[in-house]
Amino acid sequence: MKVLKFSADWCRPCKKLAETLDQMVLPYGIESIDIDSDTQKAMDYNVRSVPTMVLVDDEGAEVSRLVGPRTKADIGEWLA
Repeated sequence: MKVLKFSADWCRPCKKLAETLDQMVLPYGIESIDIDSDTQKAMDYNVRSVPTMVLVDDEGAEVSRLVGPRTKADIGEWLA
């Protein structure tokens, strides 16, 4: 399992989320995806707004998703 973090350079909430994630120890690895440079992957996962985090299994199938800037507590609960 891993987390796909969809964001964009111009997105302020994405930068806030990145800061929050940097302060956390997560149980899964994170793959950061810039929606402007990897539009196909964003389309594959039906990402409509950023930031969006998608938890995927080892085959890349979506398990769950979290949209918007979130607190450490929100992210911890989501991944628990």
